[in-house]
Amino acid sequence: MQQGMQKASARNIAKEAGLSLGAMRYYFSAQNELLAYANQLVHARLAEKIDTIFQDDVQPKEKILRVLLCLLPSREEPMLETSVRLSLKMACTQDAESIGKVPDAAYSAAKNVISYLALLNLIVKNADLELETERLSALLDGLAMISLANPAEAEEAKIKRLIRYHLNSISTESFSEPK
Repeated sequence: MQQGMQKASARNIAKEAGLSLGAMRYYFSAQNELLAYANQLVHARLAEKIDTIFQDDVQPKEKILRVLLCLLPSREEPMLETSVRLSLKMACTQDAESIGKVPDAAYSAAKNVISYLALLNLIVKNADLELETERLSALLDGLAMISLANPAEAEEAKIKRLIRYHLNSISTESFSEPK
């Protein structure tokens, strides 16, 4: 992130990691392999966070909000993590061989949330779960992009309202703000 994804060459990354270029090439023969691996690490880290949130002893709707918010920058989560996630996502989707093979943290989180809503019988009747997963994933990525591009527009209260509004459109129970 210091030099941008365009300059994320194997040589620069090896230097930053304190490795020789040969050692780096031993594990990653091409830059797209290295970026896909980095994306898998980001995905694994977020999956671990999400698992922790789902194990918390809080109300189901609060868990859902926390899962969705962990993908966006906030006071607790710096912009760097979101920026890395989106940059890697863009870099990996530009490589035709990687498309469909690289995990997408926002999509996985959205799928977990939609599945959880369905499991709890909180999703509206006749909802297209696949379409709702795609729509929620797109909302998360869009909010992340807005947060990065214009932080002043992405105040935390506004983001929470947008997420609650979306959840209310697909849920049988209200995701109203806590009193």
